[in-house]
Amino acid sequence: MKVSKNELMASLKKAFEGLGFHPGDYYDAADMVVWLETHGLDGFDRLQAALAYLNTTGPTHAELIEEDNSYSVLDGNDSSILLCGSEAIDLLSAQIMEGSAAGLQLNNCYNRTFILQRLVKAAQRDLAFIAYWRQDACCIKVSIAAGTDLPEHQTFSMAEEVDPQSLTVFAGTDLAIVEQQFSEQIAIGELIETYSAAEMSICYQDSVEQGIEIDEVLWSTLEGLVERILVESTESSRAGAGD
Repeated sequence: MKVSKNELMASLKKAFEGLGFHPGDYYDAADMVVWLETHGLDGFDRLQAALAYLNTTGPTHAELIEEDNSYSVLDGNDSSILLCGSEAIDLLSAQIMEGSAAGLQLNNCYNRTFILQRLVKAAQRDLAFIAYWRQDACCIKVSIAAGTDLPEHQTFSMAEEVDPQSLTVFAGTDLAIVEQQFSEQIAIGELIETYSAAEMSICYQDSVEQGIEIDEVLWSTLEGLVERILVESTESSRAGAGD
């Protein structure tokens, strides 16, 4: 079945609310899923993997465990990027001064590809980012220049062992400076493939013009999560009926 972007956003917001996300969190999470799916990065497949976990646990945020002027370490507490991605990028962005660069490592987190949407949004504040993480036997590197709308997504072989549930992000006001300052810390090997900004743009236009194809089973799952909100609202109304 096909749905519009607006229909999908509305359903996802309510579904994440049904999972216990707070208002700011469920808006961000919905944005992350829609961005990935409409730009050809399997947002729905990644969402299904995330729901298998999120539907059995309460919302958990990251904890800051180490910080200095240019590098921070967060413990994601086995959470999804859908929950802790925004706080990680906001923390990193706050450390950037004009002409400077900073880094952040987020450990014990899942669904890391969803971070792309947060990086794109933060890039609109004239910040540049490089992020990398392990995905199966490969390493993903994402780069986005300050003020641009779309990143470059590259798959590399792994030059050295990378924690399978960590995300590393470097940021600054200039992509070349970020690349130069942190190049030795980026654990990647040989380039395997590139998914370019141009390809993402084409995929997005197709999604807007033709609608977004979503599996009926997944749509039914989202509707079930939305029902939780409707039931809670009804029960709350009944409880206050005699006031």
